[in-house]
Amino acid sequence: MLQEIHPQPIRTTPDNRFAADTMTRRLPANIRNVIKANPDYAPPIRRDLEELAEAIAGNEVIPPLPLPAWDSDRWLPVYEEHADERWHDTQWFSGETYGFRLLLSAARYFETLVDPFGAIKRNELETAAPFLPLQRFAQSPARDVARVEEALHLSMWGNRADISFTAGGALDHSAGDSQLLLVDDSAPAAQVLSTATGPVHIVMDNSGAELAGDLVLAVTLVDALNTTVVLHPKLYPTYVSDTTVKDIHDFIAAARRSDDAAVHRMAATVAEHFDSGTIRIAPDDYWCGVRFFSEMPRRIQETFTGAGAVIVKGDFNYRRVFRDTIWENGTDPVTAMGVELPHPVVLLRTMKSDCLVGVDAKVSSALDDTEPGWRTAGKRGLIQMIPGR
Repeated sequence: MLQEIHPQPIRTTPDNRFAADTMTRRLPANIRNVIKANPDYAPPIRRDLEELAEAIAGNEVIPPLPLPAWDSDRWLPVYEEHADERWHDTQWFSGETYGFRLLLSAARYFETLVDPFGAIKRNELETAAPFLPLQRFAQSPARDVARVEEALHLSMWGNRADISFTAGGALDHSAGDSQLLLVDDSAPAAQVLSTATGPVHIVMDNSGAELAGDLVLAVTLVDALNTTVVLHPKLYPTYVSDTTVKDIHDFIAAARRSDDAAVHRMAATVAEHFDSGTIRIAPDDYWCGVRFFSEMPRRIQETFTGAGAVIVKGDFNYRRVFRDTIWENGTDPVTAMGVELPHPVVLLRTMKSDCLVGVDAKVSSALDDTEPGWRTAGKRGLIQMIPGR
């Protein structure tokens, strides 16, 4: 029987340095980067965005979602849970995500369908960096299960390339080193994936280079293991570089225009799998919201029914799985999730927050002594598998 432990999600108070920094600096910086990246915004939009940045940085009371809003019924309970709280003393997971939803309102995204982060994403796509994972993998001699294991590593390290994490600064597109992994379940995960009888689902995180790694992983699973893959992007822009359906198609179109034969070939292969239905795209606004895995709506649960495995990408989704809580060493991952799932869950993440489960206490203690800030630096990563029920 599942042991229930009431979680205590991280708050934006000064006792958590990184969460506090998010509200005092990083989120306002991301909003102001949107203003700079969209010089065609009308003055009222620019004013509303600047006022939002000032309100968050200045620790004002969190406001309700402005109406009209098609999703107000979904966000009202979130707001009511934290009514009268201020930006610098609220739950980090819900507060930051809600802040980005207010950004979309200020930018009038749902009136224009102009992605406020689109220019930032395009700037990255116009460089060669996002295609590096395609080039690296094209040179790999590995096959079948070994190739799946390699693709898991490639997809995981792609999570370093996160514009929201850098607040618009330089991205880390490096492949990473296996010695930097806190948990490496890539071999058993590849074995589980190789015997999957149902579709493999990939819950996506960032666009750009991380998206490239995810597409490599999807193609590898289809080609090497003869399975189908379902990609789960955001329904609408959420954090700065989060993948939407449009981002997937924009990436493929850009890759098909590349002069690099390996990049062009991989993009064409992805497009063929889309056409044949062996790779599907299933956007949902659940991935844009603040509910944890233990609160997964029925439509998502039923979508995962019969899954061979669910691969969960990125730091934000890791926090969603483990209820954004700093758990005691030795906490069982299933207990931290608060739900037992029938299928294996494979987590691919680079460390950008304090939430962490399943790492040896001696390892974390040694890093605390020798590498301050290791939990939030984006340097270390993990490939972590939770077996199904």
